[in-house]
Amino acid sequence: ALSHIMQISKVLGEQIVGGEQVWPVAIHGHYADAGDSAALLSGALNVPMVFTGHSLGRDKLEQLMKQGRPKEEINANYKIMRRIEAEE
Repeated sequence: ALSHIMQISKVLGEQIVGGEQVWPVAIHGHYADAGDSAALLSGALNVPMVFTGHSLGRDKLEQLMKQGRPKEEINANYKIMRRIEAEE
């Protein structure tokens, strides 16, 4: 992700501001998984992070359990309890 951001900032700089690199002013994450990624990226780039939470963890847990999957397996695969905690 970092190399992609470096490349994009260079290309945008060439297209928009005559060759100067454009740097993000913030990293925006949606949902719990993207929030984790945004937090790591914002730390690496030293820019603020914005998070928009969407409460879908409980819905996902319910749907997966209706399919007969055990809660322990769901949590191991999706870290669903952490996600629910972050969303609420």
